[in-house]
Amino acid sequence: MKLNVFSKNGFLFNAQNTIISAALVISGMYAVSAVLGLFRTRLLSHYYGASEALGVFYTADRVPSFIYSFLVVGTLSVIFIPLFTQAYKKNHAESWIFASTVIALATSAFFVLGLISYILAPQIIGLLSVGRFTQSQLELGVDLMRIMLIGQLFLVISSFCSAILQSFKYFFVAALAPVMYNLGMLLGTIALHSSFGIYAPALSVIIGTFLHFLVQLPMLMFVVKPKFSLALKYRSAGFQELVKLLPARMFGAVVSQMAPTINTSLAVLVSTSSLVYLRNAIQIQNFPVLLFGASMAQAALPSLSLESGDLQHDKFKKTFLTTFHQMMFFVLPASVFLLVLRVPIVRFAVGTPNYPWEATLTTALVLGLFSLSVFSQSSVFLLNRAFYALKDTLSPVIVSVVTISISTIIGLFLILVKGYGVWSVALAYSIGSFLDVILMTSVLSRKLGGFSFKELVIPFAKIVAAAFFMGLSLYIPIKILDVKYIDTSRTANLLILTSIAGTFGSLSYLFFTKIFRVAEISLLYSLIKRFSLKSVTAEHTAGVAEASAE
Repeated sequence: MKLNVFSKNGFLFNAQNTIISAALVISGMYAVSAVLGLFRTRLLSHYYGASEALGVFYTADRVPSFIYSFLVVGTLSVIFIPLFTQAYKKNHAESWIFASTVIALATSAFFVLGLISYILAPQIIGLLSVGRFTQSQLELGVDLMRIMLIGQLFLVISSFCSAILQSFKYFFVAALAPVMYNLGMLLGTIALHSSFGIYAPALSVIIGTFLHFLVQLPMLMFVVKPKFSLALKYRSAGFQELVKLLPARMFGAVVSQMAPTINTSLAVLVSTSSLVYLRNAIQIQNFPVLLFGASMAQAALPSLSLESGDLQHDKFKKTFLTTFHQMMFFVLPASVFLLVLRVPIVRFAVGTPNYPWEATLTTALVLGLFSLSVFSQSSVFLLNRAFYALKDTLSPVIVSVVTISISTIIGLFLILVKGYGVWSVALAYSIGSFLDVILMTSVLSRKLGGFSFKELVIPFAKIVAAAFFMGLSLYIPIKILDVKYIDTSRTANLLILTSIAGTFGSLSYLFFTKIFRVAEISLLYSLIKRFSLKSVTAEHTAGVAEASAE
């Protein structure tokens, strides 16, 4: 199915009708967004170091993020895309009434939850900080939380703009929105920090969310041309189906947001500053997870939704497995990079005079343990969307309850019983993520009639083997050059060492994927060829401008 509501020769006005082209667009924008996010993280480290005030800010940020993720990311927009896509195929007018009804519901729900959170802010911050905040830290956390709640309204509405654009396979502007969000927060922090101190990053959230909404508005209004309606229908078939799916998904959204919320509280149990180390490590490891995992999963959702009606599930399984192996081809080497090069990566990302060497080493240790689960975190994105496409919102919830419970128990044991540091949070989370993938894959396999060993495991094993040799190619040069030839106490020398090791590692990965006949290596070569200057020029001249070109 091709929901192409407008057609022009030109990049912005073309739909991305294949998963790989959509993923390239999304991942390209995610890359820019992630880079800006890393710049902002480094900026916060420069301005505030590993201070307790920054730890309070990260704690306060959890509540607005929770509400937004609960209402939109984890609940309504995920269910919305498959239902809206199917509704539009049947009846254009009714689909817009459905969209209007869902957006009205989400906005109203936000006002209610936002108001409750605003009133109960002291109690909520006290709960998140597990009683470890001083009175001044508690008051600061309340102020910051209330400021950031304001910005989430724009983000709720804007996210439905993104969902509609993605339903029509217009991924570029939807993917551009997070870039503008991070850009707004970055520039806002720079402009306001001297006058507002730690309040600056909170105020910049409002700027970022507004830009997130504003950048999508022209594309939505003048290309998609939605026909929103004030005649809301809460009894329509589409809305009733959403209502049936919503309870399980709402519970699932709460459960999924419990993991980062619990991680916040576990880190505070160690110390308020430990939360800074944790958040910095998460920000860095999120780069490959969002760049490859989230982008490819999001790109696959419309196709999976359309193929979910196949009773034999042949097309569905093929799309899922193809997307999974393409994802692993990029994610696994990225996780190896993070693991082996964790110290220089942290030093480059957040290393400033206000961020001491001890903080760098602690953050690197946390990052290394997170890197072990980058592949599983990425896989969860795809697995969740496979279940959503099948309109099964309950199975991911049950699995998440089990795995989060296990990881929380492990984290509490390591911190409270053994007395270990903040790295315990990363280790516990990675274990839970492993279990999540194993259980969800098993459930999905049974639902689809089974994955064959040849289809699922063998291609994955080939990529794992290539990534292993890549790791050796990264580690050996670092050990040899660091000890004997290069003084890595200097940043310039560290950059040289990292570049040399990274080159060896990348070439090794390409070599071994070719030797092991990894199918995705051919895809990479074709993409490189496709995006050569000659190819781009030819496409532009022909007026094709395919969306696989970001």
